[in-house]
Amino acid sequence: MSSIRKIILGTREVSVEFERKRIKNINVRVRRDGTLYCSLPYYVSQNEAEAFIISKRDYLLNALDSIVSEKKSESLSRQFLEGETFMVFGEPFTLKVVQGTRNICRAENGIITLEVRDPSDYRTRYMTYEKWRRACLRSVIVDYCNEIYPLFERRGVKPPNRIVLGEYKSFWGECFSKRGVLKFSYRLFEKDRELIRYVVVHEFAHFIEPNHSSRFWAIVGEIIPDYKVMRKRLNEK
Repeated sequence: MSSIRKIILGTREVSVEFERKRIKNINVRVRRDGTLYCSLPYYVSQNEAEAFIISKRDYLLNALDSIVSEKKSESLSRQFLEGETFMVFGEPFTLKVVQGTRNICRAENGIITLEVRDPSDYRTRYMTYEKWRRACLRSVIVDYCNEIYPLFERRGVKPPNRIVLGEYKSFWGECFSKRGVLKFSYRLFEKDRELIRYVVVHEFAHFIEPNHSSRFWAIVGEIIPDYKVMRKRLNEK
């Protein structure tokens, strides 16, 4: 059974997933999404685990900063030029830049065609690609929400009031059950559709169970029996 809490490290709020295991010591690791994972023995209280994490504050903050710097370097290396490779729903696509009468983007057969009025302008290339990327992911997320919702409607769950997408770095998805709001990260665009569906199911389950209790995972498991594999794959680099 696991639970997620936010703690303060220095001046930074960090999301931590705690999971109890048959181990002797507390272990903490930094994930690629900027969150922490803490496994702890059954006999250790969560307050003790949090105190342990805080005692490792300097090390953990340095590790988090390294991830941010690495991602920033990756972002800056993107020039949206001919031949660059991008992940689209788990598959590598090669970018092709052509001059056209309008700014549009499309993908098929492993090729992303970026058609822009001024191929030499970085901002035009970037904005055209981003508009397309965000629209594609929103369409997939909404489709999965429409597919998954009937499975929760029969449990008394009301339709979400809002589905929000953003450049969230600390989570893949988030549910605000009282407000009826679901949030998803645009970073899911690089993940395959099976994983995106898992995230949607995961967040819908939070409308019933706000934490990561055994009951929560049982709800997820009814729809996605191999959710443990999905969760592991989702957080792989």
